[in-house]
Amino acid sequence: MIGRRIALALLVVVLAIRNYGDTLSSWLQNTDNRHDVVITKSEFRPDLGDVKPAWIIGLKNESDSTSYEQIELEATYKDQEGNVLEVDTFVVKQKVLPGNEKLIASTDTKSRPRATTGTLRVVGAKSVTP
Repeated sequence: MIGRRIALALLVVVLAIRNYGDTLSSWLQNTDNRHDVVITKSEFRPDLGDVKPAWIIGLKNESDSTSYEQIELEATYKDQEGNVLEVDTFVVKQKVLPGNEKLIASTDTKSRPRATTGTLRVVGAKSVTP
């Protein structure tokens, strides 16, 4: 009789892990916004006369359960020879839901007269519940 109870309890535990294991493990994992938010596209548009420079940015949230907003990006601006002119950070105030991707256009706050190219990397993001 005790053996049957132990077998039944083990069967319940195995079925629970098989059916709900991914959900349970996602609750126990810490969110890592630098790895969950991925830049899929980054295109720098330099100064064109009276127009300030702009970025076209593709952001993808690779998390299964966490949404992110106020994504902080670090931009590195380079000249024609590839020399680094300036490194600056800015915040994109967009909400990216789990598994979704957004294409965002963002104008730069500063004029970058000698910059011809630029690169981006994610520095941080604020996690929110979906």
